[in-house]
Amino acid sequence: MKVGIVFHRDPTGLPTGIDLVRLRAMALGLVTRGIETDIIAPVTEASVIDCGVSVVPLQALRISGRYTVIKTCYHQSIKLAKDYTGPIVSRIVRVVDASLPERDSALRDELLGCQSLIQERAKGIIFNNTLNEKRWEQFYGRRQLVEIIPTGCPVTIPSDADNPFQTGKPVALFLGSLAAPRMVHLINCLAGELRDECEFHVVGANKTAMYGAGKEAPLDKPISYHGEIPEPEIWRYIEHSSVGLALATGPHAFDNDLSKMFYYLRGGLPVISEETVCTNYLLQETSYGDIAPFDDPYAFQQRLLHLLRKPPCALKETVMEYMVRHHSWENRVDRLVNLFMAVL
Repeated sequence: MKVGIVFHRDPTGLPTGIDLVRLRAMALGLVTRGIETDIIAPVTEASVIDCGVSVVPLQALRISGRYTVIKTCYHQSIKLAKDYTGPIVSRIVRVVDASLPERDSALRDELLGCQSLIQERAKGIIFNNTLNEKRWEQFYGRRQLVEIIPTGCPVTIPSDADNPFQTGKPVALFLGSLAAPRMVHLINCLAGELRDECEFHVVGANKTAMYGAGKEAPLDKPISYHGEIPEPEIWRYIEHSSVGLALATGPHAFDNDLSKMFYYLRGGLPVISEETVCTNYLLQETSYGDIAPFDDPYAFQQRLLHLLRKPPCALKETVMEYMVRHHSWENRVDRLVNLFMAVL
């Protein structure tokens, strides 16, 4: 079996976002299992990225029989597979419809078009969660094979790294993309109310201009904004923080599958989340954090304060080991291989 993973942008840069982190982890996992794998992307020439996986131009899809099966990673990836005639497995993060999610309004027509192509072309579909699987079945029926493959986390992580925070105060960390204006507004509110209790740090991209705001929603000055940081370095931010923040993009759970929770918990960082986050099952499994009502800044503030003042330190090592056993990237790659075999 030879697998091609079709990615929508150049994957040769540093893995700063979860899209590149997941791509590299899944591709390397396949290669480690002896499955020849290429990442196929809009690049001009072939190369090998630092994890040892080949990256080839889209023209590779025109070569008959080169790939046994290909996997597309996001909605738009299916459009790049137009020159491929073999079996396709597609991953969908969230299923859009005529009105939801609201933040996808600018891209709605394109995303709906991609879903139609996936319905027509794919033999298998990957979802992060059962909520989006049910939405797909509601709108498109059940003619493809389906597998649930959430985000994973690494088995081995750096430790004992230098502390990136200098004041010695407790740190509330937001890791990942700011994907809705309300997330910025909530962090600003918390930072203003709790400026004497802790520091607020944001590591990731501010994508509010892309999703619903028209322009970027700014973070207030008490918040330290670090931008996007390569994946190996984020662990020192997790290691030296006190609480991880998991904020919902909005009221609909299917639109709130937060990859950051896997990384917080793998790094031993307790989490405060909102109730419309569908990955809250991780907190229910580990008892390592708290869940506040959606869109209630005061309740979120009080539960955050409780975690800062009474952290569940005794559970830390147990939670870190639990994440490795049940939610590692290796576990996710096993599910992907099983889906490929079923499709073929």
